[in-house]
Amino acid sequence: MPQMQNSRIRIEVDGKTGRVAGIFSVESGEKLVKWPEAVHGAPLRLVCRDKEGCRRVFSPGPATVASAIRSDETGKFTLVMEHRAAVETDESLTPCMDSSHESGGREGEISSPEERQPQAVVEIPLSCSWTVELGEENPEVSTWALSVENNSQDHEVVEVLFPYIRGVQVGAEPEDGVLVFPHHAGERIENPAKSLASDRYTGFWRAASRRERDGTYSRELNYCGLASMMWLDYYDRNGLGGLYMASYDSDFLLTGIRSETGGPDDPWCGFGFRKYVPIRPGESWSSHPYAVGVHSGDWHWAAKQYRSWIEEHLVVSVVTDDLARESAICPRYDFKNGQVVHNRFADIPEMFETADREGIRHFLISGWNRQGFDTDYPEFIPDMELGSSWQLREGCRHVRASGGFTTFYINVRLFDTESELFHSLGEQWAAKGSGGEMTYETYGPRTFAVLCPGCADWQDWAVDTASWMLDAFGARGIYLDQLGSATPLPCYDSSHGHPGLGDCADASHHGLYNHGYLRMIKRIKERSRHIDPSSFLMIENCGDIYSQFVYANLTWNGHAYDEFFNMYKYTFPEFIQVNMINPRRIDDRNLRYAWFYRDLARAFVLGSVFWMELGDRFGPGNEELLESAREALRLRQLAAPYIARGRYRDDVGLAVIGDHDAVPDWEPKAWWNGEDESALAGDCDWGSLPFKDLTSITASRWTLVSEGVLVLISNPQEAPGRRIWVEGNFDENRLRGRKLHAVSYTLGGARSDSSVAMDEKGGVTLEVPTSRLSFIAVLPEEMVVGGR
Repeated sequence: MPQMQNSRIRIEVDGKTGRVAGIFSVESGEKLVKWPEAVHGAPLRLVCRDKEGCRRVFSPGPATVASAIRSDETGKFTLVMEHRAAVETDESLTPCMDSSHESGGREGEISSPEERQPQAVVEIPLSCSWTVELGEENPEVSTWALSVENNSQDHEVVEVLFPYIRGVQVGAEPEDGVLVFPHHAGERIENPAKSLASDRYTGFWRAASRRERDGTYSRELNYCGLASMMWLDYYDRNGLGGLYMASYDSDFLLTGIRSETGGPDDPWCGFGFRKYVPIRPGESWSSHPYAVGVHSGDWHWAAKQYRSWIEEHLVVSVVTDDLARESAICPRYDFKNGQVVHNRFADIPEMFETADREGIRHFLISGWNRQGFDTDYPEFIPDMELGSSWQLREGCRHVRASGGFTTFYINVRLFDTESELFHSLGEQWAAKGSGGEMTYETYGPRTFAVLCPGCADWQDWAVDTASWMLDAFGARGIYLDQLGSATPLPCYDSSHGHPGLGDCADASHHGLYNHGYLRMIKRIKERSRHIDPSSFLMIENCGDIYSQFVYANLTWNGHAYDEFFNMYKYTFPEFIQVNMINPRRIDDRNLRYAWFYRDLARAFVLGSVFWMELGDRFGPGNEELLESAREALRLRQLAAPYIARGRYRDDVGLAVIGDHDAVPDWEPKAWWNGEDESALAGDCDWGSLPFKDLTSITASRWTLVSEGVLVLISNPQEAPGRRIWVEGNFDENRLRGRKLHAVSYTLGGARSDSSVAMDEKGGVTLEVPTSRLSFIAVLPEEMVVGGR
């Protein structure tokens, strides 16, 4: 059995089949592949399209070469495995686009190519060679790579799943495992072996788990959009270690980030990356590197690994100082919505003044287009029932003259099938599956076809529309809806002009969805800057290759799920997130209030910009919540200068400390029911969302540009006598005897100042204010001038 080992990792592979028999932590002795019965053959699968257009799945046949060699020159180990043929399997390996079923008023339907069921053993000449390298330069990480040569006559490889590692369990018990997964801005899924098989996840509209034919559960999200990054981390909550997997693909191909489980009765996990690549008969393909790491601790280590790779491929735009200090956006979707007129263009001055009184300068206009929100896309022309184009322009001019600025919503993904132009334009621009089928999604009463961003004519239309909105109406920003949020798709329509890469540049490539949007964003930004040098872009949700070009990302997943926006924020502290703090449309008052205070606290601690709609969302029944939002916004505005020049570090370098005088056991309070209310009416599980986030202190640490630290704190129960230790960020040569100054602000704007002492660890201990939200800036004494 070929095996390789350095100071941190040992990997064992079956020399006959290529099966990954073991991945071990050398330091702890932890075995990560604890369920060998879940591992079937070599860690790769090839999905082909035969001459009839049927989808067929193949696994490598017996290994013809299996060796592990150590280089005397570099000291690196290299495992080499070769397979001369591939054998058809009955695995379904459901891809992301087959799980795009949306509910709750949003439904998607995908037509897929016919899948052939193997009737006998079929072997075809698909030659595969894969390698694993292990050295001491970064000893926790092994580097994997794959080459495929298609020697068949009538099969085209269209998808490659590698590395495909199954049978994994971290820690002693499955319930101790935590999966950090890049759905939008991130998820933190406890006990994924159980969670991913639950009704909660199998019913998760756009990002659902699916039951495969063999009884396992799979959940696969496509990058870049539905998945924002090409990495994941599965670690043990008790610190026994974890498994990091990432794709270091500098071509940024359409990639499925896959997770699997046998379910609670068979609690292994599996992970892999699906590349959408064409390998036609007579062609070959070689992957970019993949990383498989074994580490101690939690997910923060993994985030830094991915960041260290991708930052070589990003050119992050510098956000202007005025935008960096913005604390809120007032979005108005209530112009025309549901084909009902709620406000008109002539009302814009009054609507903006409502926001301006709250200190919100950024005014986002949606539902302005023909027939209103989620209707007649992409016919982005002003709706006549709302007023004239001149009135819209005058409204935007009023906003700018009053010291504010406007952003226009446009959707850059959908074409309404009820449009008169659908058959002449929409069908031409739509993304096509391997059989020429289109993808349809339903939002409200309307059905839309999903467009291909690489289609040259459609891209021109989108770029021209965004540019026209800036030029004609005086907007400063364009919000590109769905660009970083909805499912990215492969497109097989060769007329769209998405050419291949490298040696296959003359042929059409179905995996370049991300490239289409990258070109679209760059073109809009370049032209917009010629029109208005202060212009900017925003997108719905996020994607690492997209966020580098935009001002901000409106991040959300779904309230009943394991949202963990810390994942994206910690990996990319410079990417600004916008978080919704509107009261949710929930009839139950306790639930609505609990979600609101949870959302508000999370947005504050993340340093996010508040998405604060001042229309019907804060209407009757939510007046108290509006006052709370106002108070939190004032505090966020006081923190804005620090956030603008700070770098988010999550809770790394923080430790909450109880006080000996504090009552150790207390019952959580639903404070919105009155000071004497110790619990919610009826049954209440304080250990579940949203309530568990309202029972304990959470905080984030920020290092400031020169010296100093900022701490954003949520103390929802106003617990007294708590302290927090904060790792410093000060000149190490000047620590001894140096005076530090702590500036603290609480809800209501109350300020307190104090001197603090640096301890021997280079940190400071601070009193946690008994305020539901607060922040503390710790600065060198000489930086605090004139009481500021």
